[in-house]
Amino acid sequence: MFRNPDVNRLAVHAGLRQLAWGLAGIFFFAVLLRAGLSPAGAFLALAAMLGLRLVTRPAAFALIRGAGLRNAMLVGCVLFAGQFPVLALVDAGRPWTIAAYVLAVAVADVVYWTCYHAVFAAAGDVGERGAQIGVRTVVMVLADTVAPVVGGLLLTWHGWAAFAAATVVALIAIVPFRGVSVPDVAIGEDPGPAPFRDGVRLFATDGFVMCGFAVTWGLIMFEAFDRRFDAFGGLLGAAALAGAVGGLVLGRLIDAGHAARAVWLNLAAMTAVVLLRVVLAGSPTGVVVAALASTALFGLYVPTLMTAVYNAAKTSPCTVRFHYRAEAGWDLGGIAACLVTAAALAAGVPARPLMLLALPALVVQAILLLRRYAVSKTDAPNGAALAVRTD
Repeated sequence: MFRNPDVNRLAVHAGLRQLAWGLAGIFFFAVLLRAGLSPAGAFLALAAMLGLRLVTRPAAFALIRGAGLRNAMLVGCVLFAGQFPVLALVDAGRPWTIAAYVLAVAVADVVYWTCYHAVFAAAGDVGERGAQIGVRTVVMVLADTVAPVVGGLLLTWHGWAAFAAATVVALIAIVPFRGVSVPDVAIGEDPGPAPFRDGVRLFATDGFVMCGFAVTWGLIMFEAFDRRFDAFGGLLGAAALAGAVGGLVLGRLIDAGHAARAVWLNLAAMTAVVLLRVVLAGSPTGVVVAALASTALFGLYVPTLMTAVYNAAKTSPCTVRFHYRAEAGWDLGGIAACLVTAAALAAGVPARPLMLLALPALVVQAILLLRRYAVSKTDAPNGAALAVRTD
């Protein structure tokens, strides 16, 4: 691992959190479909969730400011665990259960993710950021290879057990976090949007890709296997294993000073991911091949994006304000993707071609990343040079 013990503890926390998510949360869209929502309706529910995150975000910021980053993170961890029992109750015939789940996830996400990203940005090391994210990604992927398989089987045989197990594991994930020395983050006067603009824009592109392309692909996989949780979970686990190496390798590439090269490589890989999934998604066999081959390439995506985001956050006037605004950008990008996808599905457009909408967002993201890495040296604190070149 790393000489920085806080980063190691955060990696363990992230692995346990991802294990909980893989046991039940990763199936949320499938659960909404099995509960009676149409695909368009499920996308609208996701859009409502993101919209509610925007509305409740000022309250989350007030919590961080009043209780401190550590205490707010602990609250976020508990709220994160609380979403799984609510998901177990979802039933389209009882609209209040859908509303309750939307509210539970929105409140949990807006507190947890703002705090988590701020803590990771502040605790991590700029010169090793790519490797730290890469190792964290591998830890999370290891959880992703096991948890969806187990979760899919539990949802098929004893659905309540999957939600109960996810809740318990999410609460256990609090233990390694308690050992993290959360850096003091001074939240002073708001300097305005300019210092945080890169984070907002980058997260907006990520929100569009994840809520549009990634969720649509999940819909296609679930439908390809006749909405069977066990088959769906098994495929998710196998695909996660295929993507483990890419994140670690590219993280080292970025730290070695080849950021721009990594951005271009990531854009090429993600373009191939989109095209593979669109072309091969016409049959169950094609879905399996596309899932395994494309996820191996998808492993390049997170280190490329998040190295730039975390380094920009650490050199910004306030890491909390940075991620507070960036998460709002993610919500806006996700809402746009959900509304476009829901409208297209309701109009009868097949899901497969809708995944092509990710391509322009990925191009915009690559342009923003190249610009961000190009100015990284001037953003470094005290004029220190970052391990980033523009080749």
